[in-house]
Amino acid sequence: MNTSASAEHRGHNNPPEGILPVLPPPIAPEAIKDSILAARAAALETAGEGIPPFDAGKVALYAANVASFCDACGAWKDIKTITSAEQSERLTDFVAGARQLATKIDASRVDEKKAHDDRGKAVQKAYIPLTDKLDRVIELMKDMQADWLKRENDRIAAEKAEAARIAREKADEAARELAAAEARNDVSGVIDAEAKAAEAKKEVSVAAKPVKASAGSASGGGRTMALRTVKTARIDDLRAVFLFFEKHPDVLETIQRLATAAVRASDYVEGSVPGITLITDQVAA
Repeated sequence: MNTSASAEHRGHNNPPEGILPVLPPPIAPEAIKDSILAARAAALETAGEGIPPFDAGKVALYAANVASFCDACGAWKDIKTITSAEQSERLTDFVAGARQLATKIDASRVDEKKAHDDRGKAVQKAYIPLTDKLDRVIELMKDMQADWLKRENDRIAAEKAEAARIAREKADEAARELAAAEARNDVSGVIDAEAKAAEAKKEVSVAAKPVKASAGSASGGGRTMALRTVKTARIDDLRAVFLFFEKHPDVLETIQRLATAAVRASDYVEGSVPGITLITDQVAA
């Protein structure tokens, strides 16, 4: 509900004798000359050495007219309910005026933005083909690098498996020598066998430690490359996956959009889309 201060601020937009004005009178540039000059000065200061991206004075004038419509809208809301055909007709004109102002503002936006869009498109046209080509080069070379790294990992794994086998054989041999030395009370042999067993244990530990292949930089300026695990989902049972995600907000939003589009289609037959109810509402247009 609007306060008395707001009603006073709206001034001529207050409803006289229960009939609201058709729409707020347009605000002329001369009426807010100081505000327009201040807006343009602020835009120039913000732009520095450059040119402001839009006409700040025009925006200030539009803002004043939009404020008038917002105030008048508050006055319309104050009466809560349309009670006469005359009010209804005046409200039609008010909505038409708001639409005309919105169209005019949007046309200015499009017009002023076009220059920037054209310049942006020129920048994109100059740069994007270059980065696209480099992206393709990078992907092709990453495929080659991944192939080598996979083969290198296989080689390293085979070498470590062989090293682990040899280390286990040494450990078994050291255990046998230790048992034999202890059986014959050979102190020197026991010490030698224990040292051999400790060395074999260390080799087993080293062989068990994971090592992955990496591609360093020949010049030292590149970032080392290595394989990394990337997880993706392959859908084998669409229905099962849908049932799992059926209550996810993104799924609900997508289905709502598809269902609404279906019922709004000119050839829609009620009941042709299962599980939905056609809801018809009346809105002012």
